[in-house]
Amino acid sequence: MKNDLTCGVVRDLLPSYVENLLGEESRAAVERHLAGCPECTAQKEAMASPAEAAEAGETAKEVDYLKGVKKRTARKIALAVVCTALVLAGGFLPKEFVIGRTPDPEHIHIELAQVDGDNNLTLLADTYWGAYELRGLNASTKDGVLAYTAREVRVNLFQALFMQEETGGMTGYRKQIPLSIPLDGLTEVWICGRLVWQDGVVISKECLDLLSAKTPYCGDAAALGRIANILQIGNLGTYTTELQTSREPYRWTLNFSEQMSQPEEALMGRNMYAILALVDNLGEVRYTLPDIEHIQVAQWSAGGDMRRERTGRGIHSLTEKYNAAHNTTLEAKEDIRDYTQSPAEFQQFIDVLDWYFREYGQ
Repeated sequence: MKNDLTCGVVRDLLPSYVENLLGEESRAAVERHLAGCPECTAQKEAMASPAEAAEAGETAKEVDYLKGVKKRTARKIALAVVCTALVLAGGFLPKEFVIGRTPDPEHIHIELAQVDGDNNLTLLADTYWGAYELRGLNASTKDGVLAYTAREVRVNLFQALFMQEETGGMTGYRKQIPLSIPLDGLTEVWICGRLVWQDGVVISKECLDLLSAKTPYCGDAAALGRIANILQIGNLGTYTTELQTSREPYRWTLNFSEQMSQPEEALMGRNMYAILALVDNLGEVRYTLPDIEHIQVAQWSAGGDMRRERTGRGIHSLTEKYNAAHNTTLEAKEDIRDYTQSPAEFQQFIDVLDWYFREYGQ
């Protein structure tokens, strides 16, 4: 087909061509010319429709705008995170390191507690939380009861766990507080809600924990489990539990899967006294050991049992021996459940048991 348009004419028509404004005949003539003219084709390619250019420009503006919004949003988010962290740090750090918190009595740790020759209670006071210490210790006395309060404040972990020094004649960790408390005129000493001394007796944490686990009913398996955990009976070996609650005497049997040494059996004897004191309606506690019929070892036995009606005579004999050894005048109770009436009485009960089974159970 004849190419009847010159380059000059085609270039004049190109703006209308790219805008799709030419008639069919003129458009066909331009296309015939472009098919054989590289120069005009190149110029046509370089041209863009104003509508397309405008659309491209609007798209570019939208992309730029969205990028800007995204950047501004990212900056706002980052700023919000930083501000939140600063606010939290501003509240957390002063509270943890300066203001502190009220200590939980369960977490108060007392070491080296004893009454010296001048009737002063000496001890090291601390909190079980490794990275915390007691600060701002204040004392108040009312009706013979001395009560200390303090704040629990975070400290340097290395200092708390490893640095030791001697203070007040006692060696302990730097975060421990040494106290020497005159006892004249006092009946009780409390440190941050934890009873430390009562009626002449230093009170151990085991004593307080056991009294808190006391139960009136031997059918309460959860309560029995708490008592067993505090007495650390599981350290003597793996065991299963049997409860006989259908008739009296109500019985708790602990069946051990391994044999015990003689000292371990002595400790179990001590534990049985404590159990019968803490479970009101329990009439008997028993433990069994594996059958060793084919092994002849003198110190091994098949277990042991203790009935409540025999414990009165037993604790009376133990107390007499304790008084003779310590030049004391403790009075034995006919019913060992009566020892749980106060922490001081129960602590004396534990002290007698610990001494006896330590001295005679080896």
